[in-house]
Amino acid sequence: MTVGYFQDRSSVAGRHADARVYEWESLLAELRAGLTGPPIELHIIRHAQSVANARGVVAGQSDVDLTFRGYLQAISLGLRLRRQYDVAFASALGRAYRTMQIAERASLHKFSRVPVSIDSRLNERDLGDLEGAPNRRIDAYAVGDLTYAPSGGESYLDLTRRLLSFLMDIRRDIQRRSRVVIATHVGPMRILVGIIEGLDDPQSVLALKFANAETYRGVLRKLRWPAFVRQEALLERRREKVGTPTAASYDS
Repeated sequence: MTVGYFQDRSSVAGRHADARVYEWESLLAELRAGLTGPPIELHIIRHAQSVANARGVVAGQSDVDLTFRGYLQAISLGLRLRRQYDVAFASALGRAYRTMQIAERASLHKFSRVPVSIDSRLNERDLGDLEGAPNRRIDAYAVGDLTYAPSGGESYLDLTRRLLSFLMDIRRDIQRRSRVVIATHVGPMRILVGIIEGLDDPQSVLALKFANAETYRGVLRKLRWPAFVRQEALLERRREKVGTPTAASYDS
């Protein structure tokens, strides 16, 4: 059972965060020495199965609903996440917020001490002309090309800038030992985990896989410039043409 393909964005409730995306120069300056603070325990969740996942099509930033299977996955997630968090964030796309909402109801307690913050920096990549098309594979992702973007869409480098801005804000704002839960998408999860784990190979970062409703747990202490982002990559022009589809998926 599914509930429509596209979901009305106005149905996504919650407190919207000040989703600032900083310039690369500002990020480089702030993170060259690293930002430190008390440990932040992060639980990062990929949204439950969406209609687009079930149909094998590209969702990107299209707002698609959950399937019945996704609804059950979110319930199961809530039963696994029993403790309360200090802060909760969700992407502005309904499938992520809805996953957290259902999980919270299943857990029979409030997920966090403050209302969930909706933060658009946690959104999946904009996949441009590919949104709504069948999932395909492309060589650029398989070789770890962070600068590749489909026509009209975002690259992983664009996404990294968004997520570094998000992490920099929470690292600055949270000044006591805390537990934070984040509901997002597979593309952002790859980048977030790559940053937190200190991965230095972009190919390994883009190869990371997370199932629907899967949770990654890590600890953020010192936020540093991500080792997998070469500073020279910031000077490369984004490619305009879609690469030959052969190797890595657009899953979202």
